[in-house]
Amino acid sequence: MDTVGLDTVANIEMGYYDKSKDPKDKPPESLLEKIAKGELDVKTGKGFYSYPDPECLDPGFLNPEK
Repeated sequence: MDTVGLDTVANIEMGYYDKSKDPKDKPPESLLEKIAKGELDVKTGKGFYSYPDPECLDPGFLNPEK
């Protein structure tokens, strides 16, 4: 979920829930709590896991000429 984005996963699950009204399709509270805290995924630095500064994913991050 951290790769896709927790907000994206929650939106998909809410789409299922809106149509089915089945409580099993509703996003879990733990997911909604993370979203409310702004802990969305790799790009925010935290989701269900913590990530280093997302800027480090840039291929030129360690290049002093950058």
